[in-house]
Amino acid sequence: MAGAGLANELYGAHSQGMELIISKIVGFLVSVGLAAMVALLLGYVAHYDFGVSRLDIRTLALIGAAALTPIVALLSAIAYFEKLRKSK
Repeated sequence: MAGAGLANELYGAHSQGMELIISKIVGFLVSVGLAAMVALLLGYVAHYDFGVSRLDIRTLALIGAAALTPIVALLSAIAYFEKLRKSK
């Protein structure tokens, strides 16, 4: 990040921890934005190129979200507990 050298001189190691947190937040926001863009693109292509109705697209999106939510939650829990176990 710009100005990281000056921040390290002024605030020391605390600044490095803040940079890590900020980079994780920015990475998360970029990932969410990219996922939204891909979803919009897929919906557009399905509707205008393949003739799928908007209602069908919406229904399939809800079914897909309901199917993926437990998988993502399980993987997040596994990663969290692995990190928690390693820190002890």
